[in-house]
Amino acid sequence: MQQSDQCTTDLPLIAEQELLIAAVADQPMSVRLITGVIADAPFPMFILIGETRRLVYNSAYIPILGPHHPSAMGRPFFEVWPEVRDVIEPVVDLAFAGEATRFEDLPVTLHRPEPGPAWFTFSYSPVRDESGAAVAALCVCTETTRTVIARERQHFMSRLEASFRNLQDAEEIVMAAQALLGEHFGMSRVGYGSLDPEGRYFTTSGNWTDGSVPHHNGTHDLAAFGDEIFSALRNGVSLAVEDTLTDPRAQGSMSAAAFAALQVRSAVTVSLIKDRRFVAALYLHHQEPRRWTAEEVDLIQEVAERTWSAVERAHAQADLRALAERQGFFLELGDELRPLVRAEQIKETAARLLGRYLRVGRAGYGEIDAEQRHVTVERDWSDGRMTSLAGETRPLDVFGPAIIAQLKAGKLLRIPSVADDAVAAPFAEGYASIGATALLIVPLIKEGRLTAILYLHEAETRMWTDEEAAVALEVAERTWAAVERARAEDAVRQLNATLERRVGEALAERRLFAEIVAATDSPIQMIGVDYRFLAINPAGQLDYERVFGVRPQIGQSLLQLLSHLPEQCEGARKLWARALAGESFQQRAWWGDSPADRRAYDMHFEPVRGASGEVTAAYLIGRDVTDLLREQERLAEAEEQLRHAQKMEAMGQLTGGVAHDFNNLLTPIVGSLDILQRRGLGGEREQRLIAGAAQSAERAKVLVQRLLAFARRQPLQPSAVDLGSLVHGMADLIASTAGPQIKVAVEVADDLPPAHADHNQLEMALLNLAVNARDAMPDGGMLRISVVASEDQGNRPEQLTGERYLKLSVADTGVGMDEATLARAIEPFFSTKGVGQGTGLGLSMAHGLASQLGGALTIQSHLGVGTNVQLWLPISGAHATAAPLPTAAAGQKAAAGIALVVDDEDLARMTTSAMLSDIGYDVVEADSAEQAMKLVERGLSPDLLVTDHLMPGKSGTELARDLIVALPQIQVLIVSGYAELDEIAPDLRRLVKPFRSDELAAALDEAPGV
Repeated sequence: MQQSDQCTTDLPLIAEQELLIAAVADQPMSVRLITGVIADAPFPMFILIGETRRLVYNSAYIPILGPHHPSAMGRPFFEVWPEVRDVIEPVVDLAFAGEATRFEDLPVTLHRPEPGPAWFTFSYSPVRDESGAAVAALCVCTETTRTVIARERQHFMSRLEASFRNLQDAEEIVMAAQALLGEHFGMSRVGYGSLDPEGRYFTTSGNWTDGSVPHHNGTHDLAAFGDEIFSALRNGVSLAVEDTLTDPRAQGSMSAAAFAALQVRSAVTVSLIKDRRFVAALYLHHQEPRRWTAEEVDLIQEVAERTWSAVERAHAQADLRALAERQGFFLELGDELRPLVRAEQIKETAARLLGRYLRVGRAGYGEIDAEQRHVTVERDWSDGRMTSLAGETRPLDVFGPAIIAQLKAGKLLRIPSVADDAVAAPFAEGYASIGATALLIVPLIKEGRLTAILYLHEAETRMWTDEEAAVALEVAERTWAAVERARAEDAVRQLNATLERRVGEALAERRLFAEIVAATDSPIQMIGVDYRFLAINPAGQLDYERVFGVRPQIGQSLLQLLSHLPEQCEGARKLWARALAGESFQQRAWWGDSPADRRAYDMHFEPVRGASGEVTAAYLIGRDVTDLLREQERLAEAEEQLRHAQKMEAMGQLTGGVAHDFNNLLTPIVGSLDILQRRGLGGEREQRLIAGAAQSAERAKVLVQRLLAFARRQPLQPSAVDLGSLVHGMADLIASTAGPQIKVAVEVADDLPPAHADHNQLEMALLNLAVNARDAMPDGGMLRISVVASEDQGNRPEQLTGERYLKLSVADTGVGMDEATLARAIEPFFSTKGVGQGTGLGLSMAHGLASQLGGALTIQSHLGVGTNVQLWLPISGAHATAAPLPTAAAGQKAAAGIALVVDDEDLARMTTSAMLSDIGYDVVEADSAEQAMKLVERGLSPDLLVTDHLMPGKSGTELARDLIVALPQIQVLIVSGYAELDEIAPDLRRLVKPFRSDELAAALDEAPGV
């Protein structure tokens, strides 16, 4: 397969070699031998044979022949290449004469099939027969067209860069590039120019020509060359037209007319696209048709790019030079204006410097009268080409109302030529009267009115550049500022010249005022229109010294006095400015830079008017209200604390009432379930249900106890509690509850006195606080429980009035609370935990417990840092007692007698009666104290009274007292939904609702009798 492929590939070559051998079959041996040699040569070679110069060539020569192969084989050489006869025939004749020749880079024009330049390096050698006669000529050649073109291109670009290197002006760079291209290609016209921002209008100046065509400078519409040409140029496609009369792109009526106007037959135009915008173009024109090679178009493209770069560099350097010149000009302007003190001198100097810098014919300032009808030139500057307008006054309307309206609107005016300006041309006579053809005018608007103009005039047409307009505008602004400064300084000089006299007069007029106000404690002061003190009493001086650290004196400037406190100075200036403008007003403000020294004043400002009604001064009567405001702030804080306390008290009362009602509701539930459990009713399943219900009732009972704790109505059994032992005793329980990720640390100070507390309730509160701390550390942390004695009253909550307290702290390193959460932390049922993960009563119960014991609860918390809850407990005066042991469920001993049960709640009364019946009592029920008394009055003699405490009418305690009087041996047990224990005498036994049978029995067994 490979051999077959090779044979297939070589077939054309073999055929050409056979054709070559056949062409010389009738020639002498020397010719045939030479032909066989060149047939396999890789270098282009051919032989010219005989008088007709028949051409025989090898395969390497075929690319040079181009379309002439294969018909050229065996044909006369100059039939194949007639265009080179004049150059090559003498060389061939020398070879047939027996002379060998060699040429390097010989230029010729070849038709392949189109004529085009080509360069060759070749040698001709004679081929002799056996007799020594030259019968043929051997040519060994190579085409060097690409090499020569590249070398010439490199030489051209070197000349171009050398010419650019010594040029800094953009126009000179463009002219150099145009000339080199024109001479290199032998063109009629070469031009380079820029495009407008829309990429349509092309502006060129200083075109190069060989003299055969006009320059054709100016601005031209590229759209006139037709859509196809215009679109190609805008898209960066180089345009090469060989003959405008035959090129299809130039045959349209518009494009044909455009090319005819150029007076050319061939053209090349390359466009430059920068940042997706058509910015510049380079074109070459010739009067005769001309073929353009790709190499030539490529060279023109490169010249365009390099010209663009050189022009941009020159523009950048020119901008830098212009900037330096501009900065130097403004430095000179500042130096010249700075020492001048008269407005006329300032305007004259500015006009002179500006006129010279911009090289204008005339520059000056004109003042506009109050009616805005005339302009007066005091002084101006001229370069000698234009006459001065100094001292002249002219009506504005001679320059046209539209022009004057623009100036009054504050618009800078540029007129390159009055005759060509549609607005100014109708008033050309007015401009001719001042000899101006071109004008640049900067208006000065002051308080909404045209007051003056800066003008630049030229006697000839002149295009005013943006840079010139910007310079003129800045000179105008600087000149106005210098004039205003000079006028202000002149006013200050006049003021200083008369200050002493005016101050003396003012003080004499106000001597009575000074005597009256000198002794008052209120600060009183008077300020003149120049902000200088005309009068100030000692109280005012003292306040200034206390607040601002300075002591004002008569005649001193308020603004200078307070210049070291810019913000305070500006605030005072604004207030006095209102009064000096004629306003009477009252103002309250804080003064002073340091928070510690700030003082508040109520101030009354009044203007002082002269005989003609003008404001000549203003006075201030002040009152220091700092202490009043601070006392009001303290009162507001106290009111806020009172509102918070009232809110918490109201919540406590509401919570206590709800808890009481819940206890009344729970009493029959707990009691009934206890009875059912004791009697063992139902099967195993029913007993499990009863046990579950009883467990839920117990949990509800605990919840109600927490509500009562928050409401401070839980029944407490306070005693002297060893707080350190209590904390150490609960450490293991807390650690197991916290889990392994949380480290529990206990720190208890030595030799702590006992706390006044309820041991069981305190344990519950501590456990709740520990659980809250655990829940605040989901990723683990440190739980620190500490107990210390606090005798420093400065660090205690305000509500603690005692002398000695113990502080139990539970601190965690958890997530912490923000201010909003911290403010609601002790509210009942408020919780940040998820649904079902907490009751929201832990902190509120601890808060209620502390308050009920005479202590307090404080919370410190920061987001991301943690929380510290501090329980403040009063110190007990008694010795610490051991923790109460839980009471075992004692067996109920039988009892006998009559029990009178009094309760306004039917279900609670019924359940209590059932329990007493189980214990062994005969039970009589009454729904009120009044009904119970009637039963006794009718002969009932109960052995036991079990009564609710709060009932309509008489309370349970009052009923007990009445029955004890009537029946001295009666036993009494008071039951209550919450601990109104202060209202129950301590000698009466009590029991908290809800309760079970064993708790009722235990309460009855505590002691006989009352």
